Amino acid sequence: MALELADYVSYAGLPFKHEGRYLRSQEHDSLIIDTRKNYFIWNSQGLAGNLSQFIKAYYGISDREMHFRLKAFTKTNPQQKVAVKDDYTTKSAVGPVAPLDAAGMAYLTKYRHLDSRLITFAARQGLLGSDGYHNVIFNWFDAAGILVGQDVQGTVINRQRYPKHGSLKQIKAGSKPHYGFNVRFRGPFRHLYVFESPIDLLSYWQMYAQELSGSQLLSLSGASAKMQTINDYLLTQPALPAYLHLAPDNDVAGRALIEKFQHMRLITPHQTCQNLVEWSGAKDWNAQLQAAKTGPYTKLTFDMQTFDQFQLFNKLRKCLSWVVDGYAILILKQTENGLKKPKWPFRPKKPPYKKRPDGY
Repeated sequence: MALELADYVSYAGLPFKHEGRYLRSQEHDSLIIDTRKNYFIWNSQGLAGNLSQFIKAYYGISDREMHFRLKAFTKTNPQQKVAVKDDYTTKSAVGPVAPLDAAGMAYLTKYRHLDSRLITFAARQGLLGSDGYHNVIFNWFDAAGILVGQDVQGTVINRQRYPKHGSLKQIKAGSKPHYGFNVRFRGPFRHLYVFESPIDLLSYWQMYAQELSGSQLLSLSGASAKMQTINDYLLTQPALPAYLHLAPDNDVAGRALIEKFQHMRLITPHQTCQNLVEWSGAKDWNAQLQAAKTGPYTKLTFDMQTFDQFQLFNKLRKCLSWVVDGYAILILKQTENGLKKPKWPFRPKKPPYKKRPDGY
């Protein structure tokens, strides 16, 4: 039994009007409550969820304040007390989940800007679903099609409670160690693309679908032993792919992952595999998707040696820009003070020559 949103709206005297099975806010046109499914969707804010999530979103309050409001509600509505415990998610075990619901679809398409056609296709393939708290579930399947693990992605943004990611992120208890969410495309297995999260995986799929024949996409899903995850995944395959593409986030952690990847030794030494880096100019692949929207999408593909040279070039360019910017600021200051423009490059003046006492 879940806490009823409609009962709370009536109890709190919130300005909502009935539209069939829905309640629509008279203050926020895009905020609606589905009374049959007992969840809300706030389209303009990219939010959705159950009663506790509704209270936090509607009032903009902390978890502590939300608990006080819920307690006050249940005191005046005794039939709701039994539902309070059920309204808070715990780390549940891997298992079948419900089809992707409207809250999950709204989060993926409106907040993450993924194409609804791609999400619908992935959901029909059983890759995506929803739990009883309207979280998105990413199902991990092994080569035999057996469910071996799941990612949980919350659909409500709360940066106070989740300062790192902004929403709930977790791996379900009982998920297979050193594995992750993966997608397999038709054709001989020639390419493995490795990502840091399921959202980045889906974003890359949307942008570069035409390149992915004969490919498999793997999310490391926050795995601490990332190299071990790649190795163990490859061990489940009958043969290594010809190309192994690492596609991390464009940040310090992503570059550190590439450095580890450069020294990686695959467990099957009799087979060779070319290691490549897929590099985005944005923070991550979903950020690139949101920035470019309908395309065109741009990326860089390097072998390891070229990527090292690319990184060195970027460092040199950054250092040079600092020097040039510093020189420009110095010129500006000198000009403002009516002083003579300094020469480039800067060279300290030689000290005046002093004759020795003996005349030499």
